[in-house]
Order: sequence, then structure tokens, then C-alpha cells
Amino acid sequence: MSTFKEQIAQDLAIFFNQNELAEPHQIDGRTLNVIVDEDQLKERSQKEYDGISVGEILYFVKAEDYGERPEEGTPQIFDGRQMYVFNCRDNDGMFEIILSQNRGM
Repeated sequence: MSTFKEQIAQDLAIFFNQNELAEPHQIDGRTLNVIVDEDQLKERSQKEYDGISVGEILYFVKAEDYGERPEEGTPQIFDGRQMYVFNCRDNDGMFEIILSQNRGM
């Protein structure tokens, strides 16, 4: 019988498989398998930010693949676009990252 942590690791391996849900994207010059979720971004905007659009991209990435958790406001180049980390949550071995683009400059 596997432990809870082992089961999560197995689930993450399935979720982040390119034949299942994940797609390769360029993040700060590295190719990482991520899951972009526009529906989750809309849902979070409605529930947590009173319907205000808070970002342009929400994606999930395995924490061990990404590395150190990014801080809010950190610049990030996502598929060649200069973006900024609006929010990052650590969810059981994966990061949920919302990116926004500063259009005022």
C-alpha cells in the first residue's frame, strides 16, 4: 500500500504527462510541462476578486520541476511574453501561478 505522498507523486506524474493534460511551455528560458487553465482563472477572479480580471494566464507546474516558489511581482517570461507573477499558491507538490502583464508602462 502506498503512502499519501506517494499517491500524490503518482497523480502528478499523470497530470503533467504531455499525453494527458500538460503541454510544454517556455518559462524563463526553460521548457516545462504545465497545465494552463483559463477556466480556473475566471473562477478565481469571480470568487476572490469580485469579478475583476486579475491576470492573463493561470498555470499549474510541478514544484520540483519549477524550483523555488516565485514571489509576487517577480518578472517571468512565459512563451516569449514579459509577464509578472500576480499570485502563487503551493498545492500539494504543484504551484498554481497567475501571471499578469503590466500594460501601464
